[in-house]
Amino acid sequence: MPELKCTVQTCVHNNQFLCALDQIQVGGDTAKTAQETCCDSFQERKEGSYNNAMEMASDRASVDCKATKCMYNDNCQCHAGKISVEGGDARQSSGTECATFKCCC
Repeated sequence: MPELKCTVQTCVHNNQFLCALDQIQVGGDTAKTAQETCCDSFQERKEGSYNNAMEMASDRASVDCKATKCMYNDNCQCHAGKISVEGGDARQSSGTECATFKCCC
């Protein structure tokens, strides 16, 4: 499991740069750059909505990765030692990215 840091403070799963999910999904089937990836597990934190940030968050998560051109992708699983999900003011998953993505193309 990679070490996971998440800067997406607008995500309901984010708790002080950690994720409350044990598994996330990174999208970007045809991605060749980090900007073409996204965190498909992102859910916008809205006023009055359920907030996973109250649950236990961890710096480790299993990463199901659809960015098949990434050098860390092995059979749709991320094998990077550390990953960073970014997108400070994201309102939807397309506003996020896997900043660790490196194209092997």
